[in-house]
Amino acid sequence: MGSQPAKSVEDKRRRRPRNESATEFLRDFPALLALDRLAVPILAVEDGGDIVFANEAFAAMVGYPRQALVSMNLQDLLPCITPHDSQIVPALREHANSVVRLWHADGWPVPAVVSDSVLIRESEAMAVVAFTDLSELAWNTTPDGEFSPR
Repeated sequence: MGSQPAKSVEDKRRRRPRNESATEFLRDFPALLALDRLAVPILAVEDGGDIVFANEAFAAMVGYPRQALVSMNLQDLLPCITPHDSQIVPALREHANSVVRLWHADGWPVPAVVSDSVLIRESEAMAVVAFTDLSELAWNTTPDGEFSPR
């Protein structure tokens, strides 16, 4: 009865071998779980513009519930991105590392920098991008572009 070592709560929850290395664990870690838990706003969009994933940080930034976002099209939130031959991914890649304006659920613009897609292949039919919210910076900048004191 007492011949097996007691398993920790963590080992039971993960159902992973105790002697597994960190590298082995990361290799098998579900990508959606990782993206979902990031504090950085993340969005995944299919080439037709349909939003297929938004993490909680992105939902908070634009003021929509996550369930509402996955039934929306990117152009509902980002009308400045115009698709090339009905393909959003190449248009989104062109705007990588530039400032865009997302539209908040309350109707005001949210300035943000959009990253390049984490999916590297040019032929991908989906983009997974991160956003850096610039709202705080915008509120603390004077009309001539200088930072204003708090």
